[in-house]
Amino acid sequence: MNGNTKSLLRFASVLAVCALTSAPLLAQTHGGNLVTVMRGDPKGLIPAFPHGGDTRIVAAKIFEGLLNYTSDLEPIPALAKSWEVSEDGTVYTFHLQSGVKWHDGADFSSADVVFSLGTMLPAVNAAAEQSLQNVKSIEAPDAETVVITLDQPVPYFLMLFPGQQMPIMPKHIYEGTDYANNPANAAPVGTGPFRFVTWERGSYLRLERNADYWDADLPYLDAVTYRIMPDAASRGIALETGDVQVASSLELSSSDISRMRKDGVLELNPAGWEYFASQSLLSINMRTAPMDNLDFRRALYHAVDRQFVRDHIWGGLGKLSAGPVSASTKYFTADLPGYDFNVETANALLDEMGTTLGADGMRVDAAGNPLRVGLLILPGEPYGRLAEYLREAWRKIGVETELQTVDLANWYDRMSNWNYDIAIAALGQFADPGIGSRSYYHSDNIRKGVMFSNMGGYANPEVDALYDEAGMEMDPAKRADLYARIQTKIVEDVPAIWLLDLERLTISHKSVHGVVTDAFGPWGSWREAYIDQ
Repeated sequence: MNGNTKSLLRFASVLAVCALTSAPLLAQTHGGNLVTVMRGDPKGLIPAFPHGGDTRIVAAKIFEGLLNYTSDLEPIPALAKSWEVSEDGTVYTFHLQSGVKWHDGADFSSADVVFSLGTMLPAVNAAAEQSLQNVKSIEAPDAETVVITLDQPVPYFLMLFPGQQMPIMPKHIYEGTDYANNPANAAPVGTGPFRFVTWERGSYLRLERNADYWDADLPYLDAVTYRIMPDAASRGIALETGDVQVASSLELSSSDISRMRKDGVLELNPAGWEYFASQSLLSINMRTAPMDNLDFRRALYHAVDRQFVRDHIWGGLGKLSAGPVSASTKYFTADLPGYDFNVETANALLDEMGTTLGADGMRVDAAGNPLRVGLLILPGEPYGRLAEYLREAWRKIGVETELQTVDLANWYDRMSNWNYDIAIAALGQFADPGIGSRSYYHSDNIRKGVMFSNMGGYANPEVDALYDEAGMEMDPAKRADLYARIQTKIVEDVPAIWLLDLERLTISHKSVHGVVTDAFGPWGSWREAYIDQ
């Protein structure tokens, strides 16, 4: 990628932003504190660790990766200003931006990239370790060049490097330390457009403009403030009254979103979620009975009216999921086995596994034990209402459901340590099945204590072999066939109940512009965001 290409992409990005926000070209102004909102305190601020979206949404303003991505999922410059790939697809040479400094004033260099990709990230993040498993060597011939050599071509390699997923960390702060207990975890030091200032837990988190940012005229904003507001109704009111200027649909109730659509006072932008393309699903821990029984898992699937869930719980947002790959993600196939809403079929499957209905309408197994599951609820709107619906839906087929309500930190802990029967979850796709779905369904990634791994314990040697083959196949048509076979087999095995390909929105006042400029939307850097003055 040469300088001319970079310039064209930058100009195209500006045009795209103007189209998305209806802002006049080059109308950006400096100054202002952009106030947004979060449901609760993030689990942490260091994206190197396998935290969720609450961490990424803040950390993306502080840390950066080698690359960023357009809404069409094309790589564009970030800390790497250009790159070349060898003809055989095994050598990637990244040329780094000049004059980049860490927020503490230290110089950024290729040594930070080598340390991050070669040492720290594989040690603390299972997804990063898996993604980089074909890296043979990482070398720094000079301070502004990094050469990564693979042991074989990896078709999705250039999709691995957003700061939200593969952040570059400061070597001078983390090398030789206990990563998890480094003091910088509480006061992060990145290269991004905003510096960390303060975090009053339960109240707010504040970032301020990085005056030494390497892209000279950016960012436009003086500050970004995240207000911590656990109550969904309060978040909606704060947005409508202007106390908060921007929020994502993750922070709002479906009824608030529906009203905001009709009012037309706020901007509702569906763009900017393309990289993660999250799905709402029920993760099933297959290690214990009755979840280890295929008929039981299929029965639960048939008992869920997913159209009702979409229309009445998500307020009509999203599309019914077909399986482990979302419809907007590369190599999705719709030609998959289906589990239609059919209570009769669900009851027949439970009969076949030897359970019987009692006089109270609830089922018992052959030993007379109640057929019961625990349902771990992901905190936030609308997952509580989804849990209530599932309890009633499964009661209709004689399955008792215990609702388990926890805060976000405990949800992460229980999921990663396999302490659940069935869990409401939202999982990202990460632009390619080799990055996203492989993490959740390849048995190599069954790792206790590691979030966003294969937490349900699904293991199928045939699926593993197909994932491994697809990860090496450079022919797109052959990859598509392999991933179609993978999706079919996983859906047949039902390690999860896939509910919706989520439609997410960035909702803002019309005086706010540039919050959606790439494939990450509110989870992006906001370096080009500005407020009409």
